[in-house]
Amino acid sequence: MSLPAFLRALRRIADGPHLTMNLVVDTAASMEVWDETVHDLQDRLQQAPFHDVQIQTIDASARGPLRAGNTITPVPGRQALLVVSDCVGPAWRDGRAVDLLDTWCRSCSTAVLQPLPSSLRHRLGPLLAPFSWRAERPATPTAWLTCRLQPGSLEEAAGLDAAGAVPVLALDDQPSTQGWVRLVTDPRTDWYHGEGIPVGSQGELWSGLDSPSPPADPHDFLRAFEEIAGPAALRLAALLAPFSLITVGLMRAAQRELIPEADEAVAEVFYGGLLERAPGRDAEVGGQRAYLLREDIAEPLGERLTLSDVRRAWSLAHEVLPRSNAPAKARSLPSSTLPSQHNRVRRDGPPLRVSYGLQPRNPRFVGREAVLKAIHTHLNRPGSDGMCVLHGLAGVGKTTTALEYAHRYSHEYDFVWWSQARDAQSLIRSLAHLGNELSIPPGPDGRPPEAAVLHRLRTGRVERGWLLVLDNADSPARLNELLPLGAGHILVTSRHISWTDRTDNHVPVPPLDRADSRALLHSLAPRLTADEQDALAARAGDLPPLLIQLGHFLAKHRLSVTEHLEELDRLSAVLLARGGPGDYEVPLAALWKQAVEELRLDSAGKHAAELLGVLSCLGTGPVSLELLSASCKPRNTTGLPAATGFGKVLHDKVGLHLAMDRLAAEALATVHDDGDVEAVEVHPALQTVMRAVVMGPNELTTAGKTALALLSAALPGDPTRPGGRARLAEIAHRLDLSMALHEDSHELVLAVIGHHAAVGDTKTAAVLARVALHAWSGRLSTEDPVIITLTAHAKATTP
Repeated sequence: MSLPAFLRALRRIADGPHLTMNLVVDTAASMEVWDETVHDLQDRLQQAPFHDVQIQTIDASARGPLRAGNTITPVPGRQALLVVSDCVGPAWRDGRAVDLLDTWCRSCSTAVLQPLPSSLRHRLGPLLAPFSWRAERPATPTAWLTCRLQPGSLEEAAGLDAAGAVPVLALDDQPSTQGWVRLVTDPRTDWYHGEGIPVGSQGELWSGLDSPSPPADPHDFLRAFEEIAGPAALRLAALLAPFSLITVGLMRAAQRELIPEADEAVAEVFYGGLLERAPGRDAEVGGQRAYLLREDIAEPLGERLTLSDVRRAWSLAHEVLPRSNAPAKARSLPSSTLPSQHNRVRRDGPPLRVSYGLQPRNPRFVGREAVLKAIHTHLNRPGSDGMCVLHGLAGVGKTTTALEYAHRYSHEYDFVWWSQARDAQSLIRSLAHLGNELSIPPGPDGRPPEAAVLHRLRTGRVERGWLLVLDNADSPARLNELLPLGAGHILVTSRHISWTDRTDNHVPVPPLDRADSRALLHSLAPRLTADEQDALAARAGDLPPLLIQLGHFLAKHRLSVTEHLEELDRLSAVLLARGGPGDYEVPLAALWKQAVEELRLDSAGKHAAELLGVLSCLGTGPVSLELLSASCKPRNTTGLPAATGFGKVLHDKVGLHLAMDRLAAEALATVHDDGDVEAVEVHPALQTVMRAVVMGPNELTTAGKTALALLSAALPGDPTRPGGRARLAEIAHRLDLSMALHEDSHELVLAVIGHHAAVGDTKTAAVLARVALHAWSGRLSTEDPVIITLTAHAKATTP
């Protein structure tokens, strides 16, 4: 939302009850990029017909107690307070700013206006969570509002405990501002839904969750920056490379004049970690703070410029900077700035060479020896097409395995080049960077054409060959024209199983072996015992990024794993929703949620999404097709939801097979078939995300009831017959006892208790019987056969 639109929404406060508007402006150094917006906001508010506007300041980058520049005298029910801040300064990260919000919201209708675009929200210091607020009367102080976490949110599932929350408004989100204004001026009984900063938070689980560290290598850093911020922001950064001193004014002018379509590029560069404050006498230029490009990235950025780029940048600097600071402060750029002066590859025919192209090695890599050996065998066997595909669940370690292979066998190649290939444009950009390294002349857009790069790869002279790694690749149909097959080796990582149809050389990447999981946890949290390592690895499903984040957390928080498994389940949901650790940057929960939503939009994939929901409520491990097919038999359909609703796929054996195949194709499940038993398995971490993030409360309840009805339908007629005892053992493993008790599934619960007793586990049978008696004694008479049977099991003793 633009500033005028924001002010129009805010005007309702001026037209409503007699209120004083307190505007608190954060003057932290990071807010400099928003100076124009803040000044415009101040001017317009003072000109608007508010009854009174008071403007004060805080500095979230200062040390010590955080105070407003002037004293705010709260008058409950008479004031609205708007804090304007990017919420990035140190005070937002160490809790001082949140404490101040907690004080203000007890007497004012309080909100925070943060100007960061959605692409930069990950830089916010405080936790943001989805809340709902409701007021009984206008201008109610925020702390007095009825406030709750939005039902079904990840934070609710993870156990966030907050006394309340202060709404956070965004300039690019008009509905959130309009909703807050209604809450302040004319609340009626409607709920206002939006994001808020929790105050009075009691949740230990929310502390110590560090953001990933940026790559140390400058080339890797710039590639990561481009992946996050986009090519326009990287181009703006490159256009700043000729200058030793940079100001926000210069950045704005460069963006407006040279890349006018990139409105957010200035903020992306400013917050992207590319700049440092200029020291000493250079600290200011023409009254503006001065910055330097980081020394380690200035040269790699300068290599991206043409002579025309440099001339345009210098010309612009003469207009924007004081004349004494423009040419005199020009940085000496490497000769590679000029395309005609590239000399890394001579044109008389020596082998292709590049100076870099591979990320640093992952120091926490463990295991995968069989997978690495299989890759090498596939790529080098006689008759191979030179391509190998690694496929598997998101986060299982495909990227780190490919990276380890590239480092381990780099001596067998003239060069290795790493490319992001999540779509055709990502791969084209990477090929353009490779073209720069190979001194291929740029096209009209200033980048080497991908066709020329592919031609050079196919025809260029090599001694040992080259390895091109396509990471996180899109489906092969969208990338097929960008594959230089036959001239070198191509290693692909993808969750799209359709790649296995593109080549015979494909290797599945499973979760870590348990021994490797234990070794990884030991390296991160040495205090964990072997039993705790096993329990934690089982809970995490041996998924590397989750193991790493849980290991980091437990190294800081001395929780007993065995006593806090449920809390760790909730923590896992939180960690999976965040950006991963430095070596695993995929936000798995978001990726999985997007994959499921894409399934739901596809009529053929809708039943697969429903099956995934049911499987997420059936416990861990492979679920046999025999159990899933139980409802396809006419005698067993009575307990399931109607075949036209949720669970329809469980009534159709052909549809069930198709849904399983679709889940496998999207890397959302694994289908096992050893010839005798066919089964489908969903990773425990994905099950956690499905229950805590993807499915809403109603859908989760429906999926749980469908799973319960399926288990009831699968009960064997005679448990003593061959296969009957095995079927009951699987049902017992998958039973959600609390839901079965709530739904009064008498036959199912009694069958499971009877199974435990029949196999000699009378202790478990007695415990389950006592729990069931506690739940059902008030609903059934003492003469009911169910109560009589439960009582008999409850009194049994272990032999």
